[in-house]
Amino acid sequence: LGLGAAWNVADVSKGSSVVIFGLGTVGLSVAQGAKLRGASKIIGVDTNPDKQEKGIFAVQNNNCMLL
Repeated sequence: LGLGAAWNVADVSKGSSVVIFGLGTVGLSVAQGAKLRGASKIIGVDTNPDKQEKGIFAVQNNNCMLL
């Protein structure tokens, strides 16, 4: 789950764009995994507006967009 999903299942490659639906514990781990794999754009989608700040903190990436 999470980091392993970005690393092994999705096999995120350097320069790719990633969309994550749900920014709970697992979604934030996916975002971190995507960053570690070199994703150039990470988009997080969640219906809870309180998760925006957590998402930006987890990824710390200028190319991170949270919807």
